[in-house]
Amino acid sequence: MPSDRDTLIDMGFSTAKVTKALQVTKNAGLQPAMDWLFAHTEDPDPTPEELAAPSTSGGAGAGGDAGNDDEGIITAEQATAQSLKCDDCGRLLRDATAAEMHAIKSGHQNFSESTDAIKPLTEEEKKAKLADIQARLAEKREQKRLAEIEENKGKEKIRRATGKEMTEMKERLKEKEMQKALEAKKKEKEDDLRAKARIRAKIEEDKKERARQAEERKLAAQGIAPAPLAPAKPAAIVQTASASHTEARLQIRLPEGAPLTKTFSADDTLSAVYDFASQSHPTGSFKLVQTFPRKVLDGSDRQKTLKELNLVPSAVLVLQG
Repeated sequence: MPSDRDTLIDMGFSTAKVTKALQVTKNAGLQPAMDWLFAHTEDPDPTPEELAAPSTSGGAGAGGDAGNDDEGIITAEQATAQSLKCDDCGRLLRDATAAEMHAIKSGHQNFSESTDAIKPLTEEEKKAKLADIQARLAEKREQKRLAEIEENKGKEKIRRATGKEMTEMKERLKEKEMQKALEAKKKEKEDDLRAKARIRAKIEEDKKERARQAEERKLAAQGIAPAPLAPAKPAAIVQTASASHTEARLQIRLPEGAPLTKTFSADDTLSAVYDFASQSHPTGSFKLVQTFPRKVLDGSDRQKTLKELNLVPSAVLVLQG
């Protein structure tokens, strides 16, 4: 009759793990060993050192006469002996040792002698047990494999979502930086165009003023008084153009030395310009003359704002004293 060890090995369990199962269950029988093996199917095989540890405290040597008892080998008489029965769950147990193991594991306490004997497994039963064990092991491995696949899918999904979010964030930052650069470049271009327009206007004013002065000198040399200047029609255009400006940049040409330049508020009166010019011409009286259209700015004009006098956004004045 095959022993419990042989039966378990025939079922497909490794020799080392079968030995460990029999040691842990104290050779309580086939069923307790199988229960332990089912509960530890994923555990690695024990090492020789782990298997040797219990034998050092078991009392009998590894190769003594008690070896058959350690391995749970039973005789024909033992195979026909009456078993024990757990009155709490109705389970048949091989002997007192098996009943003790069952009590420890289940907490059951009521046992009695059974009228049935535990018979060894037939070849067909062993094959059926083996097939059942293999199916359960395969199912457990498949469940573990599917769980790992789902876990990996979840990790990959999180990784892709995080990567996508980081990419979108970088794109948004890049777009904002490009937008800021374009706006700065556009503003710089507009400022440059306005500055060039002011320079061209000043150059044109200076050109006309020089032409007018040359014409006056020519007429004076001929003894002809110059005709009074008619109000310039473009003044209305200047007024319209200056309505949206809040500052007036004025250049005051002095009889000697470099001209004075200062930016005033469009709402400042002409008297503020006279006060500024008096700092460079502290003695004597003087008047400010607009170059184009030519006009002496004095008297009641001193109480008018620079916007009202069409001196916005820029103008050239001549100090005459």
